Amino acid sequence: MKLPISFGWVCGRPVRVDLLPRLSGECALHVHASEGWDKGHLKLEYGDTGYCLSLFIFDLRGFLEGRRVRVRCYDLWDKRIMFAAKLPDGRLHPRSGGWVYRDDAYIVDWGTYTLENAVLTVNFEKSGKKLKYRIVFKGVVRYFSPKYGYSVRTEYVFEPA
Repeated sequence: MKLPISFGWVCGRPVRVDLLPRLSGECALHVHASEGWDKGHLKLEYGDTGYCLSLFIFDLRGFLEGRRVRVRCYDLWDKRIMFAAKLPDGRLHPRSGGWVYRDDAYIVDWGTYTLENAVLTVNFEKSGKKLKYRIVFKGVVRYFSPKYGYSVRTEYVFEPA
């Protein structure tokens, strides 16, 4: 699979999630405790590559309840991080490989997803939830990360579908 987008730590041409070809695979929903438990990072396996697409969800509860939410794309990251985190009870996820990619990362759910024609369908294994969202492009923002510096990101509204 061709990689038409930049990696998450490189400032470059940002992902347009709404324009990506059909994708499907595994996914994992992370929370970073330092950001609060009300925000999430949805990691989507990027085809048959060694990468995952990272989507920052500004309202995790709203997302899990199938409501309209704001989302920022953080582009591609090494796929090993998808399960390299703890569960909320502090144990490592069974597929972590024995390491965590950041100390405050927790996996709150995981499962499979399909992205097709700007519609994202997620089937979570732990909770049994099935979510379906239409991805609406809102624009491009310049973002500053304390760890990585400035980058350019795309933002969306996920509308219940």
